[in-house]
Amino acid sequence: MTENFQAHEIRDVIRINYKYTMGGQSKFFKELIKSKRLLGTKCSNCGKVWMPPRINCSDCYVPAEWIEVKKTGIIEVSTIVWFTTSAFIKNIPYAVGYIKLEGADTAILQGIFSENLVPSKIKKGKRVRAVFQKEREGKMTDFFFVPEDEYENWINKPEYEGGE
Repeated sequence: MTENFQAHEIRDVIRINYKYTMGGQSKFFKELIKSKRLLGTKCSNCGKVWMPPRINCSDCYVPAEWIEVKKTGIIEVSTIVWFTTSAFIKNIPYAVGYIKLEGADTAILQGIFSENLVPSKIKKGKRVRAVFQKEREGKMTDFFFVPEDEYENWINKPEYEGGE
């Protein structure tokens, strides 16, 4: 850029209406809406449990079968989020992390919320449990994880519920 260049910016909101299909992953989202079940897939050849689910095993390339996975797990890695989009602005700070659910061989990237978000609450190896939105739409934001010791507090809030 030259010293004569002057940027001109206009702030605006752009709305885009779109529709897309989850394709082979649709079962995961339908069960999430209907019954708060978290589904993974298990390879019919090697037995690896994928979460998030894969239609075919990414190692063996053979079809995988749908299975229910636990709603509890441990944090593999996480970070605190301080800047976000308007959809999550009311939640900052919050964390995101890879959660390895009990019985799964892979980890799912998901939000981690805490009433007292400090690094010790979201560190590697910390146990977490899924909390669900009461009004679910079939999106990844229909659930998130909280430290196990905060679970009862979160499910007693009017907008959330447990996964029992």
